[in-house]
Amino acid sequence: MNRYSILVADDLGEEGLAILRASADVTVATGLDDARLCAALRGKDALIVRSATKVTARALEGADRLTLIGRAGIGVDNIDLPAATARGIVVMNTPDAGAVTTAEHAIALLVSLARQIPGADRNLKDGKWDKKRFVGVELTGKTVGVVGLGNIGRIVADRAAGLAMVVVAHDPFVPQDRAPAGVQMVELDELCQRADFVTIHVPLLSETKHLFGRERLLRMKRGARLIHAARGGIVDDEALADLLESGHLAGAALDVFETEPLPADHRLRTLPSVVLTPHIGAATYEAQRSVALDLARQVVTCLSRGVVLNGVNVPRVSPAQAATLAPFLDLTHDLAAFLAGVQPGRIESIRLTLQGGIAEGAPRPLCVAMLCGALRRVGERPATPVNAEAIAAEAGIRVHVESSTLKRDFLNLVRVEMLVDGARHAVVGTVLGHRHPRLVEYDGRLLDAIPEPPLLVTWHDDKPGVLGRIATQIGELSRNIERMQLGAAPSPAEPALGIWNLDLALDGDGLARIRAIPSVRAAVQVG
Repeated sequence: MNRYSILVADDLGEEGLAILRASADVTVATGLDDARLCAALRGKDALIVRSATKVTARALEGADRLTLIGRAGIGVDNIDLPAATARGIVVMNTPDAGAVTTAEHAIALLVSLARQIPGADRNLKDGKWDKKRFVGVELTGKTVGVVGLGNIGRIVADRAAGLAMVVVAHDPFVPQDRAPAGVQMVELDELCQRADFVTIHVPLLSETKHLFGRERLLRMKRGARLIHAARGGIVDDEALADLLESGHLAGAALDVFETEPLPADHRLRTLPSVVLTPHIGAATYEAQRSVALDLARQVVTCLSRGVVLNGVNVPRVSPAQAATLAPFLDLTHDLAAFLAGVQPGRIESIRLTLQGGIAEGAPRPLCVAMLCGALRRVGERPATPVNAEAIAAEAGIRVHVESSTLKRDFLNLVRVEMLVDGARHAVVGTVLGHRHPRLVEYDGRLLDAIPEPPLLVTWHDDKPGVLGRIATQIGELSRNIERMQLGAAPSPAEPALGIWNLDLALDGDGLARIRAIPSVRAAVQVG
């Protein structure tokens, strides 16, 4: 098997590199500009970055083989997501590894701001003792408004509650019944009007650019304080400086800025009511190691098994779901590829039916895996988890996903049904022992086949000697039969079905020789 080729463009650490090198050829090249990154991407299967490297559309012009960009960390604003998506390139991050560290930094900023600790520290080191100058505010009983209840926001809310603060939060994707205990969900304007401290924990998107611009900052109650350790650009830094100078806001603590490094002459550097740190929210030894190891493992899993963990531009599968879901992702992909391979023609519609506990997991990732398997040969673009849904829509293929009650002697079942050139065909599969995929039914024929390619599928007369002649021909073609499963003919007039797992795929001449065997009515190859 060919080894993958990975470019690491930012520091990942030796432990992370060791995981990658066990499965791939790794090139480390840091400090690359657009032109050099473009050249370095040629022939690479994966790119790994932190926040320093900018992955632009221009740089991606050199990505002739790239299938994956991994971001060691949370924010992906240094990656041109639309350009990567247009090329079918998966982008993944590590949203969990640095969550605790970043949340703790936000709390540290909040406490430092409330008690003016940085200013008092500087004053004392300058040989002074101005006790009356550094009168702070208590946190107990104060209201903190948490903007964004993702992984980081939830930890901040928990820590703030531990400081005896009243916690309100805003997140359009989190209803009250899914909020942490004791956290009241409110609209953003209400949060700004009520909170003594506002702390921001949302990603930088087009919708959140200048979410805290001049108008929203003015809606914060007079004397409130702002904590920002998310991504630069969510807060309008110039408007913030104006409102701090005017006295409308009592203070701000910032770890991120619209322009980084923060310009030496920026007004925020001169304001005594501001606490500043140089984008170090995730900068602890534990977090730096954790994000590197997590991303290295995710990249290897994606390249070797096709399972995308923590995808940004694909349906998200978390590492916690992976152990259960990954074998079903493989199964669903292979079932769809099998059906598309044995039933060539125009796919008009495709339906995924999930039965059992798997139906409660992640239906959309399973649907995308099905489309990747079914649409490999539709159009010119290869189907990936990034573009499979778009390719299906462009081809006019109707896609449907549903769940059903348990009807068979399996805990979980996956059924893929296609309408091809007006004829309906279906294949059913399951996973045995949490990791062994099985094709258990094809168009009503009961089977126990392994659907992993390469597969030779034959339709042949159900009479003595036919299987022997097929097996002999396979051997003469220097291929080994790893497993064979027979689907008996449903009636004497219909052919039997043979599914042959081979060690190597047949070439065109080999497949023609199988088809030329007497009593073989048809033969196709899958994979």
